[in-house]
Amino acid sequence: MKWLLLLAAPSLFFVSINARISPPGPDMDQLVGKWEVVQYAEQGVQVDKKGAIPDQALRVYEHVRERRITTFYGPQPVYDQLNRRESREFKEWIQRDSINEVRRLMDIIPMPYYAVFFADSTLSLYNKAEKTGHILVPESRRFTFNQANMSLDIFRLGGYDRSDVQVLYLDDQRMTLYIPEEAEIVQLIKRPFDLP
Repeated sequence: MKWLLLLAAPSLFFVSINARISPPGPDMDQLVGKWEVVQYAEQGVQVDKKGAIPDQALRVYEHVRERRITTFYGPQPVYDQLNRRESREFKEWIQRDSINEVRRLMDIIPMPYYAVFFADSTLSLYNKAEKTGHILVPESRRFTFNQANMSLDIFRLGGYDRSDVQVLYLDDQRMTLYIPEEAEIVQLIKRPFDLP
């Protein structure tokens, strides 16, 4: 038994030294503040809010095109079975829909979106129109940050809806989140803590 303790003692010594030397993980102080979303998934397509907006808007539209046809026009007709008038109407609808949806996407993709984490576990989420400064679609949530497993639990105020979010990376300037429900990666950068 004494030999076993003598053999284990050096490894226990290095484990305890290493535990004291290794830096602590990100904490609540790093999380608190105003964060701007710079990358996210728009309808299932990863986009960069600071990248080439027209190309990204077209890519998103192509991704959702079939679903939009089914949702807004009805089951996709088979071209061979359409008469000339129905075929022309369908093509015109697709053209109008693509123009309108791509324009809409070109407006919303680059629009700044902020997440403000407060020390009392309140989370404020909102878009801010750059030209007018108007706040759009504001939301309030509560959150808990679990430093041990690097996760955020986000709750709707007064409700039971809960989102589990994994914090993949967090430092004083950058944060990367993974939202399992959407299979979405969100990247944020810290901004000066000014309120709208």
